[in-house]
Amino acid sequence: WLNYVLGVVAGVQEKCKLTTNFDIVFAGNLPSGAGLSSSAALENSIVFALDELFNLKLSKKEMIAISQKAEHNFVGVKCGIMDQFASMFGVQDSALLLDCKSLVSKTYHIDFNQYKLLLINTNVKHSLADSAYNDRRNVCEKVASLLKVVSLREVTISDLQSIKKELSETDFQKTLYVLEENDRVLEATSALEENNLIRFGELLFASHNGLQHQYNVSCAELDFLVSCAKENTAVIGARMMGGGFGGCTINLIASTEIERFKKEVEEAY
Repeated sequence: WLNYVLGVVAGVQEKCKLTTNFDIVFAGNLPSGAGLSSSAALENSIVFALDELFNLKLSKKEMIAISQKAEHNFVGVKCGIMDQFASMFGVQDSALLLDCKSLVSKTYHIDFNQYKLLLINTNVKHSLADSAYNDRRNVCEKVASLLKVVSLREVTISDLQSIKKELSETDFQKTLYVLEENDRVLEATSALEENNLIRFGELLFASHNGLQHQYNVSCAELDFLVSCAKENTAVIGARMMGGGFGGCTINLIASTEIERFKKEVEEAY
């Protein structure tokens, strides 16, 4: 974890040239490796603290860029900007729709009525996670290059079909997942606006199915927990969180059934 801190300090130093030493202590209650963006939270807390301490007057977007660069250059994960953005710009009791191309975002107030979100931790983190992320990013960049576009945001499913013969089936499915997931995200925001929680839950299940079978970043433990959720009528949606290969599932469940479901899952798992 030290590289997250060193990377941020180096990024701040590169941009602002700190001239004074400092002592820093941090603490938190986010479990690491659980798919809850603890690394982004740590990076952002360090850059935010240095901005306050040295009165650097960095904008929040400049801060998250430093956090992202730390992960690229010091940790070796070519992550996107979503985790850092959500950590810095998130609003309580709201979902955040982020356009990662323009960094324009929109908040959606969440009212789950008789439902609540429940996180279930597999308590495993397979070592594939970081290398697999970089591999999938490389696949996306390769496909974008073949289609002569900057990112997959500009690609339609018919575009992808046109170069299918140039891709392995595995790479085709990974890219197809990204395109379909973009559509699911937009449909999910509509479901939230309409307070259609049943449809929102269906999209969560569909998202996990794609992560499991197309993007191939799930694992047996996550799949088992999502299958438990599917079999329980009190849960209307579930999927893995984070980069995959361990961590948590997120479940949308009837408030009255949480304790019973927790007991059932703990025993089964």
